[in-house]
Amino acid sequence: MKQNQSTWQIFLVVLFSVLSALIIGTALGSIDYGGNPSISTYLGMFLAQFFIVVPVILLLKKNNLNIAKSLRINKVSKKVLFYSFILSIGAVVISDEINILFEMILPLPDSFSQLEDILRPDELISFVLLSLTIVIIAPIGEELLFRGFLQHYLENTWKDVTRAILVSSLFFAFIHFNPYWIIQIYLLGILLGYLAWKTQSVLPSIIFHICINGTSLFLTTFDDFVERIILWNGHIHPIIILFGIIAFSFGFKNIHTSGAKV
Repeated sequence: MKQNQSTWQIFLVVLFSVLSALIIGTALGSIDYGGNPSISTYLGMFLAQFFIVVPVILLLKKNNLNIAKSLRINKVSKKVLFYSFILSIGAVVISDEINILFEMILPLPDSFSQLEDILRPDELISFVLLSLTIVIIAPIGEELLFRGFLQHYLENTWKDVTRAILVSSLFFAFIHFNPYWIIQIYLLGILLGYLAWKTQSVLPSIIFHICINGTSLFLTTFDDFVERIILWNGHIHPIIILFGIIAFSFGFKNIHTSGAKV
C-alpha cells in the first residue's frame, strides 16, 4: 500500500509540474488575447517549458537525492549518441508519412491553423524564443520529467520495464492535449522510453526529441519550399521513405546492440 501511495504521489508531482507550466504559459499568453501572438506569448512558452522540471528538482533536493542519478543523466558513448541521431532521422521521415496517412482518415480541424500562426512569429526575437523553446528547452525538460524521472521511478518500483514505458508514454501523450496526434505521440514516447531504458541515460532520448521537434518547426516554417522537395503525390517520396526505414533500422539495431556502453 505504501508503495502504491508513493507511486501516485509521483504521478501527482508530474501532473503538478505540467499544470504549473501550463498556467505560466497561459497567464503570459493571455496578454495577447484578441490579437496576434506577440513576444509575451513566446516568453510564456519559454518560461513554461523551462519551469516544467523545477518541481521535480525541488522534490529531489528536499529528499536529499542525487539529481543527476535520479533523472538518469548518465554519460553514454559517442557511438550511442551517433546511432541515436541516425535513428531519429529515420523516425522523422516515417512519422511524417504516418501523420499524412492519419490526416487522410481524420482531417485536422480549422482551429489548428491558429497553432500554425503561433509557429510563424513575425518578430525575430519571438522566433528565437520559439526556436529555443521547441528545439532545446522542451525536449530537455520533457525528457528529464518523463523518461528521467517518471519512467525511471516506475521501472524501479514496478520491476516491469515494459509496463513502465507504456504507462509513462501514455501520460506523456495525454499531456500534449492533442487528440489528433495522440497515437503518433504515444508511439514516439514508447521509442523514447526504450532509448532511455536501453542506454540508461536521457541523453539519447533528448537528441531524438530535439531532432523531432526541430524538424517539425523547420517543416512548418518552410512548408511550401520543403513540400516541393520531399512530397510525391501528396506523400513522402518513396526514396526518402526507403532512406528513413534504412536509417531507423540501422540506428535501432546498433542502439539495441550497444546499449549503455560508454
